[in-house]
Amino acid sequence: MGTRVTDNDTTTLHWTSPSNARTIEFGQLLARLTHAGDVIAMNGPLGAGKTQLVRGIATGLGADERLVSSPTFVLMCEYPGKLPIVHVDAYRMQGLSDLESLGWSDELLGEAVTLIEWADRIADDLPDDRLEIAIGHTGEEQRTLSIEPHGSWQNRTELIARAIEQVSPTRPCPTCQNPVKETVKSFPFCSERCRLADLGGWFDEKYRISRPIEQRDIEAQD
Repeated sequence: MGTRVTDNDTTTLHWTSPSNARTIEFGQLLARLTHAGDVIAMNGPLGAGKTQLVRGIATGLGADERLVSSPTFVLMCEYPGKLPIVHVDAYRMQGLSDLESLGWSDELLGEAVTLIEWADRIADDLPDDRLEIAIGHTGEEQRTLSIEPHGSWQNRTELIARAIEQVSPTRPCPTCQNPVKETVKSFPFCSERCRLADLGGWFDEKYRISRPIEQRDIEAQD
């Protein structure tokens, strides 16, 4: 489940993806919200998962997954899809003018969905109308995403929030059977109350195990 922070009329959505598969799935849902001319600017350290997110957005727009890779050495790739997709790696760029010899133009920008990795390297050249996504890694596949809509993307904030809700997996709470998001702190329980109730069931001998409950079992619940 994502969180939302609003500061000076700018809303930032925060979400933790538990796996590469969920990151790609979120990208596919995000693709449904895109229009011709949209720019999605991604930042994050090496290996944070920017290309995984691009792969999700591109395949969500109908691109062949086998074509999607980091364009580090060619700066820009184009993929055919429901809308033209332009994938830019700005790591070694000084500005968007570096792309002009590769076919970059305002006309192309207006027709395509443009996905930019290392967007902070060309921050001065980014359009005001864009979606910014900062990605960080907190585990082998777990990723934190901070999503900040600008311009027309602000009108799609609620749709992005719904995409986050949709991609966040659930499991039944062992105590009350209500669905629980994996991102809830008390997971797999829906609340601390349900977790304590489950622990109480062991003490009340509602459950039986082959050995007595030990201190380590209690500590594992914390």
